Amino acid sequence: MAKKKKAPEGAPMQCKYSNTSRIKQQIEAIFLSGRRITAKELNAITGGNDARKTISVLRKKEGWGIKDKWINSPNRCKLYWLEIDVRQLELAFIPEGGVE
Repeated sequence: MAKKKKAPEGAPMQCKYSNTSRIKQQIEAIFLSGRRITAKELNAITGGNDARKTISVLRKKEGWGIKDKWINSPNRCKLYWLEIDVRQLELAFIPEGGVE
């Protein structure tokens, strides 16, 4: 039976979950910046291949209001963006002494 190769001393361990979470964080940051972007562009920026899956997770499991629209282009892609809920109230700053 062949022995399993060991990682060299001091070499960082690579985990597929850390890469997935990095990609998810990058996609979240892009949407929070207000950009409108295609999945193909997201994949190019993050270096991944699962932007549509990440968008689906953000929509369904985390409740993000990500909207999409087909754009008229030869390759028929969708444009994605985060729609901010304008009904959400902003928190007001209350000084330490309270409201007079």
